[in-house]
Amino acid sequence: MVIPRKTGLRRKVRSALASRTNRVRADFLQVDSEIALTFSGIALEARDHGKRKRMIQSARRAYDTITRLRTNVELSHAECDKLDVNLRRLKSELQGLGQSF
Repeated sequence: MVIPRKTGLRRKVRSALASRTNRVRADFLQVDSEIALTFSGIALEARDHGKRKRMIQSARRAYDTITRLRTNVELSHAECDKLDVNLRRLKSELQGLGQSF
C-alpha cells in the first residue's frame, strides 16, 4: 500500500512508529536493569566461583548496554528516576563484587 504524501498520513505513520519504537526501547531498559540486578544479587550470594563470575559478567554487560542505549531513548521523569535508581544500585553492587568504573 502506497501512502500519498498529500494526506499527511505518511508523517503520522512515521510519528506513530517512532513513538512505539521509543516505548519498546524504554521498556527494554527497565526490564534489562531489573534482570541485571537479579544477576548481581545471585553473584552476591553465589558460593561457586564460576557461577559468581558469570553472573558478574552478565550484570556488568547489562549495565554497560543500558548506559550506552539510554542516550537514544526519551524517558518520562518517573521512568528516568526509576532507571537511575536501578543503575546506581547495580553499580554499587558491582563495585562490591570487584568491578571498577
